[in-house]
Amino acid sequence: MVDHYLDYYALAKSMLNDDDDARDAVQEALARTMAMPLLQKPVAYCFQTVRRVAVDTMRYRMRTRSIEEYELPDESDEGDSYAMLLERVGMLREGMPSATKALLKLRYEKGLTYSELEKLTGLSMITIRRRLKEAKQIIKEKLEEEK
Repeated sequence: MVDHYLDYYALAKSMLNDDDDARDAVQEALARTMAMPLLQKPVAYCFQTVRRVAVDTMRYRMRTRSIEEYELPDESDEGDSYAMLLERVGMLREGMPSATKALLKLRYEKGLTYSELEKLTGLSMITIRRRLKEAKQIIKEKLEEEK
């Protein structure tokens, strides 16, 4: 299996477009494959595992992408434009339902964790994550429209 490292790496690199992530995916796939000693086709299994790990990595990237990822002007350099952007995000938030506004404020202004929000609101973790994701998506789309 180790003889096919470059083939595994090429597959992961073509899917992830990042050297470090590709190496990590191959390492994870090799570790998983070697942990299963009775495989009939370990090379094929490792290729499938590389693909699965790469897909999981891409899904993780999509989940973690959020408004914080956007390049905001440094407060010290352009205080006015930074303040204007924060004000605009606040205005976009005002058009949302009150429950969603409250979740955004508690999560991002007050810094509550998801488990704290769950205890405080009585909503399930899945509902909280879904509502916050939808709210961030709306804000993101509106900010992109304004560019």
